[in-house]
Amino acid sequence: MTKSSVRVGVIGCGYWGPNLVRTLAGMEDVQLARISDIRPGRLDFIAKRYPDIVGSCDAMTVISDPSIDAIVIATPPTTHHKLAIAALRAGKHVMVEKPLATSVEEGRQMVLVAAQASRILAVGHLFLYAPAVTRIRSLFDEGRLGDIYYISAVRTNVGPPDPQVDALWDLAPHDISVILNLMKGVPEEVIAYGASFTNRNLAEAVFVTLRFGDGRLAQVHVGWLTSNKTRLMRIVCSQGEVVYDEMHPTDKVQVHNPSIDNRLQAGATDATLSYRSGGVWCPTLHNYEPLRAECRDFIDSILQGRRPISDGETGLSVVHVLELAAKCMQNGGRSVLQSLSSVARAEAIV
Repeated sequence: MTKSSVRVGVIGCGYWGPNLVRTLAGMEDVQLARISDIRPGRLDFIAKRYPDIVGSCDAMTVISDPSIDAIVIATPPTTHHKLAIAALRAGKHVMVEKPLATSVEEGRQMVLVAAQASRILAVGHLFLYAPAVTRIRSLFDEGRLGDIYYISAVRTNVGPPDPQVDALWDLAPHDISVILNLMKGVPEEVIAYGASFTNRNLAEAVFVTLRFGDGRLAQVHVGWLTSNKTRLMRIVCSQGEVVYDEMHPTDKVQVHNPSIDNRLQAGATDATLSYRSGGVWCPTLHNYEPLRAECRDFIDSILQGRRPISDGETGLSVVHVLELAAKCMQNGGRSVLQSLSSVARAEAIV
């Protein structure tokens, strides 16, 4: 693509849409031309801040506009498939908020249509662009932390007032996307349990365990029932442990060196048998807004003709894990054995 700027339309101006509008409107090589939301009040909210952007209650007016190069979709997950397919078939590049879709079947079709149309399909897995995750990934790539053994993640808070999906689909995509990215692979087995305590229609607390083919493990706990907001990930590796606490005001990433232990090989002259921490250090993190980095990656992918970090196949892998976890929950927690790597990705691009 030789154009120096990209004309963008945003569909969905509810909770997250205005953040996308703000970010895209502030990028020099982006012309934010149109927005859409089914609620006129949301369009009025945006119009007061950005009067030059054309608003419409009909998403198809944005998708059918021949001057629009790319569509950003921030609507409920159940609408992602229909809107994204329409946009891709209209020749638009598409970035859709997480999750990519509400089923693997829908996600596969989205990836296939994007490939057939030679268009970028990106997914809004915001934490893949977070300074902390980017730095952790670089530490492993540099070999400074050794090999990953297992990862545990907790993401809990008060739930949304009118949820459309359960806690699994609402919160777990964040941690699953990071886990798959750091593990550089997909699990072979998924085990999940969910429970409801105040809303019998949707699971409010969910525990998911992922087992990878080489024996590595990951566990994700998400929930809506805690008043204390928690965003915590622990990565245990051969060279210590990484603690990523998104709620920490300063040191969001702490690296704990291997412990010092003289108990196993103690000699006769050792007066004291003990073990202790090997020390802690905090890597320096770059200071930038993850959402801007995410949007920047999408726009650069269009201009440069390359795949974004969080592309359609990345989003499809996350949906596959979510779907298997949901199936396991429905089956009373019975594990699901199914390789996600070769078959799913091959079928997605056939």
